[in-house]
Formats: sequence, structure tokens, C-alpha cells
Amino acid sequence: MEEYKYDEESVNALVKWAETATFPEQVMLSDAENIFDVKRYVRANLSDIVAHYPDEFYNPAITRLYRLKDKMEGKDNAE
Repeated sequence: MEEYKYDEESVNALVKWAETATFPEQVMLSDAENIFDVKRYVRANLSDIVAHYPDEFYNPAITRLYRLKDKMEGKDNAE
């Protein structure tokens, strides 16, 4: 599993990516994670980040966007 960065510069870059990327309607993130409405998924995670960053309790929202970005860029290491 890749180590994700949670510093302000890295998170801002991730948020910028999420705000400007084009997403499919659905994504199978893993065998157990099928995202049916990717745009809503992204908006929900962005809302948590914008409202609560840098509260570490909300780092999972950042991680979810990193994992989606990896999947969209073909960097996911699904086995």
C-alpha cells in the first residue's frame, strides 16, 4: 500500500485534482468497493476535507480520494 501524504500542499493538490478531473459514472475500486455515483462520492469526500482539514480524524476522506485517483490513473495495485 502506498504511503499517502497529508500535508497542506499535497492535500491542496489532491483537492484541485478532484475538482477538475472527469469521472465515469461508476468505478469498481476493489472487489468490495463499487462506487455507483462517483461524482457524489467525490463531493462528499471534498466536503469533509474542506470543512475539517487538518483534523486527522478526517484523513480517511483524503485517503479515499487518493485511492480513487490511483484507480483513475491506473496506479492501483489491485491483486
